[in-house]
Amino acid sequence: MGAASERLTLVNTLDPETSPAWPAVIRAWPHLPWDRAAFGHGAFHNVAVLGTSAVVRFSRGAGHVARAKGEYQNLKALEGAALPVRIPVALSRPVSGPSWSAQANSFVPGEHRTGLCWEEIREPLDLLLNGFRAAAASAGELRPVRQWCGGQQWPAVVDRIIQPLDRATRTAAGRVVANVLEAEAGVETALVHGDFGPHNILWRGDQLSGVIDLDNACIGDPALDLAPLIGSFGSARVADIANRDLRSRARTHRASLPLQVAAAAELVSDTKLRDFALGNFQERFEAGTLQDPYLT
Repeated sequence: MGAASERLTLVNTLDPETSPAWPAVIRAWPHLPWDRAAFGHGAFHNVAVLGTSAVVRFSRGAGHVARAKGEYQNLKALEGAALPVRIPVALSRPVSGPSWSAQANSFVPGEHRTGLCWEEIREPLDLLLNGFRAAAASAGELRPVRQWCGGQQWPAVVDRIIQPLDRATRTAAGRVVANVLEAEAGVETALVHGDFGPHNILWRGDQLSGVIDLDNACIGDPALDLAPLIGSFGSARVADIANRDLRSRARTHRASLPLQVAAAAELVSDTKLRDFALGNFQERFEAGTLQDPYLT
């Protein structure tokens, strides 16, 4: 997210163009057209879109150098993948300062489209997901599953950060983590995007034109990419493009999304985002919407 997908209506803990790191980042690529920059941010990156010339992203917090290296390596690993749409290409290796790491990527044309109904996007998304699965053999070495939120240490990170919560919520969180590990054990893996939400999908008219933010792409359970779709449309709609086993695992993954965001925030020392995501998990647990918001 990073499977921060579905967005959890994430709090904004990053400053866009006002970040004190931007002057140093700009000096790293003085030849780029910064006069065209449109600044923004996601949950874990500050971003500048420089017209159609480049997109510069930087991250801060603990482990920023290693994270930037892993994100860069993901793009390099996907350069030869036979994907059905355009994806960003790394224009340079990451550049780091004392408190930040940045990289410049190519611009992917297209626009985000909101408010689309399932019937409008079902077929294009199905083709795209099948394209990802078919491209696994042509992809290079990618980051491990859930590397962005701890990888194999994710369960331990979650166990640590849920201690302030009440007993029922702690028990539910532990069960969700255990269910994820059990659900994906031994399944046939594929290339997955890892944060497959509408915010990372670009359109030209009614045609898909590109996919961005491949930081969390990995070889993993294909149900990972269905989890955000269940959050947006419900598992009953997703049944059009996924069998029962896939949907069941996708609901299991969907329940874990706030815990992934919370763990990732903990690892970069973003306590505000961590606590927000944990609160989101508790709200979903109490409302009975962890697996599917449309089943209440």
